[in-house]
Amino acid sequence: MEEVLTINLSVHTDMEMNFRSDEGVRFRKVRANIGIDEESSELEESDVADRFREEAQEESLDISSYPWEEHGDGECLDVPSFWDYIWGELTRGYSLDNDELRYTEKQKKISAFLRIPIELEKFLFYGTLQCLEAFCHLSTFLPIRLLTSVVGSLLYSRKWTASNTCDFLKAFIVTVCSCLMTLIDTSVMYHQVRGQGVIKLYIFYNMLEVADKLFSSFGQDIFDALFWSSTHSSSSYVRMFVHLFIAVIYTWLHTILVLLQATTLNVAFNSHTQALLAIMMSNNFVELKGSVFKKFAKANLFQMSCSDVRERFHIFTLLAVVVVRNMMAVNWKFEHFVEMLPDLALVTIAEVIVDWLKHAFITKFNEIPAEVYQDFTITIAFDVVRSRGEKAFSDYSDQVSRRMGFIPIPLTILLIRVITQTFDFTVTSVQLFFCLTWLLLLSVKIVNGIVVLEKACEHVKHYRELQEKADCEIFRKRVLMMKSKSAPNSPRISLIDFSDVLHQPASNKGFTVSDLMSHWDELNRSLETTPIPEPRRTKSLALFK
Repeated sequence: MEEVLTINLSVHTDMEMNFRSDEGVRFRKVRANIGIDEESSELEESDVADRFREEAQEESLDISSYPWEEHGDGECLDVPSFWDYIWGELTRGYSLDNDELRYTEKQKKISAFLRIPIELEKFLFYGTLQCLEAFCHLSTFLPIRLLTSVVGSLLYSRKWTASNTCDFLKAFIVTVCSCLMTLIDTSVMYHQVRGQGVIKLYIFYNMLEVADKLFSSFGQDIFDALFWSSTHSSSSYVRMFVHLFIAVIYTWLHTILVLLQATTLNVAFNSHTQALLAIMMSNNFVELKGSVFKKFAKANLFQMSCSDVRERFHIFTLLAVVVVRNMMAVNWKFEHFVEMLPDLALVTIAEVIVDWLKHAFITKFNEIPAEVYQDFTITIAFDVVRSRGEKAFSDYSDQVSRRMGFIPIPLTILLIRVITQTFDFTVTSVQLFFCLTWLLLLSVKIVNGIVVLEKACEHVKHYRELQEKADCEIFRKRVLMMKSKSAPNSPRISLIDFSDVLHQPASNKGFTVSDLMSHWDELNRSLETTPIPEPRRTKSLALFK
């Protein structure tokens, strides 16, 4: 082991010749992990040697015959007398400074644990704004886009494009399913649900939640297949109509499912004992048991975070439907709304606290830094920029559906059904109120879209700046060494990504923004003491156009 500790550049050639020796194999692994090739400079070879010494020292520290030999506590083997034992228990002391490293690490973990709710809420808030953007787009800009496309096509001033076809299919599905929803009597559905027992309703609501997630994960695939078959020239009309029929049936069933969720939640709010509401709220805490004790990688945590964004927006929409239905039943008395506020606050607070605890313990048990939510925010920010580029391959709302599992079409149809049943549109005042509400929703869509795009540009710009910083040779190698001894060589910062919601993501290679930010101060201190050499080769940045 002494030979290992005194390794230098002169023995590098001997280790290369001794190909089958353990030291030679380990030395080549260290070179590969740091990213040094055969044609390396002296500075890079010294980095390899330093890293090899560090690993050898770590192994030598781990091979001690007895745990107390590290601290020189051999005298503890003497068995004290009875009175010496009593006196020792009364007078013995200890100092936390004897294990400073352990306590410093614990302090960092507590600080990270307390930071998780703040970082999580930043990501969830930005993701909720994206869901709101996709939801408002369907009822505001989609009709305007469709109207301008039809008029432009009739006047031969605009060419009919694939995006116009997709917009037309969305409007057609919303119209057909809204007509089909008129066949369902919501009053009969409400009384059927209310007549069931509390436990049966609790089980039924859990089944609806699971079915809703499965429908959401499968629904966007149906729409993608429909859009492709309707815009691709090689697809037959028979296939397009089959996909259209499947999409209409799926949307109708999913809307009925969401309506059942809203009805069950409405029954819980109107129950006299409110036992059902308490049981449904406790179901959120049961979710902790199934999540916090599982192994999570960053990509898996990203999937769960996106699912939480969708779930939070979904529950807020259902609560809005419940409020509208209850206010209509009491002729819009404000006193009844005040009575509902405590229950609404309890449901919201329970949802938020469960998300905080779930993410805090998952990151703690899996040793994931709090900065990982910056990675997630940057990834969904790239989604916003991509959807508005010249080479965009899908509408922004479809991109949100793939990322978050949030499909706005069933919720839009549900709101249309609730609004048409709540208000009498033959009255002039109701028509005027509806027009003002639509203009307000359009204003919210415009302002929210500008804010989302502005924040996306800021996050992408910040990502590029970090990438330029990480392009420094020493900086990149030290991040990789701090991250893991077996981290692969990567000349750029990686983005955490996955293909579709609820799909198993691929393992992430290289280092990410969270790896960079979690060691930011330490890396900057090391750069101040170590000169930065000129890079031997150019590395291309992932510039996004």
